[in-house]
Amino acid sequence: MFRQILSYTKKYPLSYRMIITNICLAVLPILLLGTMGYLSYVHMMKQNALDSIGQIVNQTNDRLDEYFGRMDQLSRSIFYNRNVQQIMIANQSWQESDTLLRNLNSYMSLESTIKSLAMVNADTFRTVSEGGIITAAMMTHIRNKQLEGALTTRIQYSPLFEMQDGRPGMLAFRQIKSIQQTRYLDQLYIGVMLLDIEWIRHALQTANMDNKASLFIVNGHGEIVGASSGKTGIAELAPLLREQPTEEVRPVRLDDVDYLYQIIPFDGLDWTFVALINKDKLLEKATFIQYTLVGVVVILIAVVILVVVSFNIRLTHPITKMADAFDRAASGNFDAVLRFGYRNEITVIQDHYNNMLDQIKRLTDHLLLSQKQLHDTEMEKQLFRLSGLQSQINSHFLYNVLHSIRGMSMSGAKKEVASAIDHLVSYFRYITRTEDYVLLFKELEHLDTYIAIQRIRFGKRLQFRTEMEPELKGQAIVKLILQPLVENALFHGLEGKSGRWLIRVQAGKTEGGDLRIMVMDNGMGMSEEKLRRVREHLAGRIEEPPEREHLGQGIGLENIHSRVRIYYGEPYGLSIKSWEGRGTVVTITIPHRNGEDHNHA
Repeated sequence: MFRQILSYTKKYPLSYRMIITNICLAVLPILLLGTMGYLSYVHMMKQNALDSIGQIVNQTNDRLDEYFGRMDQLSRSIFYNRNVQQIMIANQSWQESDTLLRNLNSYMSLESTIKSLAMVNADTFRTVSEGGIITAAMMTHIRNKQLEGALTTRIQYSPLFEMQDGRPGMLAFRQIKSIQQTRYLDQLYIGVMLLDIEWIRHALQTANMDNKASLFIVNGHGEIVGASSGKTGIAELAPLLREQPTEEVRPVRLDDVDYLYQIIPFDGLDWTFVALINKDKLLEKATFIQYTLVGVVVILIAVVILVVVSFNIRLTHPITKMADAFDRAASGNFDAVLRFGYRNEITVIQDHYNNMLDQIKRLTDHLLLSQKQLHDTEMEKQLFRLSGLQSQINSHFLYNVLHSIRGMSMSGAKKEVASAIDHLVSYFRYITRTEDYVLLFKELEHLDTYIAIQRIRFGKRLQFRTEMEPELKGQAIVKLILQPLVENALFHGLEGKSGRWLIRVQAGKTEGGDLRIMVMDNGMGMSEEKLRRVREHLAGRIEEPPEREHLGQGIGLENIHSRVRIYYGEPYGLSIKSWEGRGTVVTITIPHRNGEDHNHA
């Protein structure tokens, strides 16, 4: 299955890309809208919870602000009362009096959360109290505040203490100064109220949080004063309390439960609210919505993919069939007609395509017949031309060789005569061979034979060297395309020049992998003008050669260039470089093929 799909995608990339693109265009908006809807719902749930907490915080804050404001006013009314201060000033020994206690008791009846009232001597710390017991730990806290110099006339609140009935309470205390004219603003005593904070806890616990969130009030000493639930203690909240109050909602994990928390500063005191929202309970409905949404999205995606794939296959199927039909037609199968089982705007092309195939088939048959006739005629011309080129053996060459042999025989040089005749026999045996291609090293051996014959006439001043890369030993070339180049170098480059004559043949490969054979001499060379006309003649830009005389003895350069083009095609042939007075380099470039390729051709 996977291989079939992979094969389909490779064979019909346009159809595959069209299907994938349309699926993405159809599915992505569904996923995007579904995701945005879910995230919006979660944000709305979270915001509703935060708004509810904010309302509770504001309500609780107002109640606490009103309560502590009332405690401040009561504290002033009690401890700055002129009658109370007169009694305390008059009673130098701080002996308890019924009048003072009755005054204190009457004030306690004004507020049920006041469990005890006391006046503490700032020097001796003797205490006059009414109501619950002011414990030693409470007095120690007040004494420490006095020693620290933190005791002021403003009302202050202590950490939580355990009261006589076991419930938590806290002290509200302040330094009291005289308002009597005789001792105005003298420090008289410390006024202390023991407050029951159970009402704060009750106020938070009665708040309707739907079990989604817990709200804690934490005093300036890091103690939980009130909580809407008792599931989380101060030990778990301690890491959060080290942070500064912030309006930002952050995630936290407590007791293996994920929460969102927010720390909100208290308006009137250094207390803070800590709100914890249970994410799992918050998102209970969102989870149901999420699963429902995922199910709907999956069903929609499946339906959309089915519709898109069906539509695209029906749309691209004619195109793929036409692509296959074009491939078969391009390979020469003009019987591959189109047949569709349904009709639409695309499939109507089948009639035009089938008619076009019939026309192409008739035209192709006619063209093939014409090309065959033309090819037969051209082959006859080329064969006639090749036979004419190969039959151009210069009789003057044979005359000079025989004349030289006759001279050697008359001088009694029998060995030289025998050697010359052997070379001449080898030469004619090679040029009369009927095959078109020979191995490169055989052609180079023939050049050695040819030079050996020419040395009969020119002597040892004629030097000849051949070089061939080892991997070219099996290279096949057209027979007798190098000898004319050597002849041209000898008779038009070296003859008439004094000194040592050198002809060098070098065979190698180009960077593109073709075979390159260079015939180099140290002869007379050509002028720039003559070289230009030779190149133009080889390129076919001028009809007549640069000189009426042949450019080489035997077959000329232009004929060699033509033979290479006939056998190997237009890109190949001869190229010439020459420097007047220094020499000439003729390069022949042909494809790199070994001898076996030609033998099987």
